[in-house]
Amino acid sequence: SLYQRHERIQCETVRPRSEQPIPTLILRDLSDGPATKHDLSETTGIHPRNLLHYIRLLHADGKIRIADWEQRTGPAVPVYAIKKNGAGDVKRPARITKDYRK
Repeated sequence: SLYQRHERIQCETVRPRSEQPIPTLILRDLSDGPATKHDLSETTGIHPRNLLHYIRLLHADGKIRIADWEQRTGPAVPVYAIKKNGAGDVKRPARITKDYRK
C-alpha cells in the first residue's frame, strides 16, 4: 500500500539523532559560551522541547556539561557548556521555598 511504501522510505532516509546536523548546531552555539535550552532555541530556531533530545544525547556522550543553573521563577534551568578539562556538572540548587521568599 502507499502508506507502507511511505513508511519504508521514511525509515530508510532518517538518520540517527547523533548523525543529524542539530548536535553540530548546538556545539557551535555553545562554543560562543554557556547557554540554556531556551537560548539555544532562539539561535537555532528549534523548539526547546525538541532540542532537549539532542542536548541529552550530547550530555550522555560527554561532549557538554551543566555549567550552572538559572533560576528566575519556577524550577531551575540548566546552563550548558562544552565540556573541557574533565570538568563535571554543577549540582542542581535547592528549590526556593515560600518561607525563603518572605
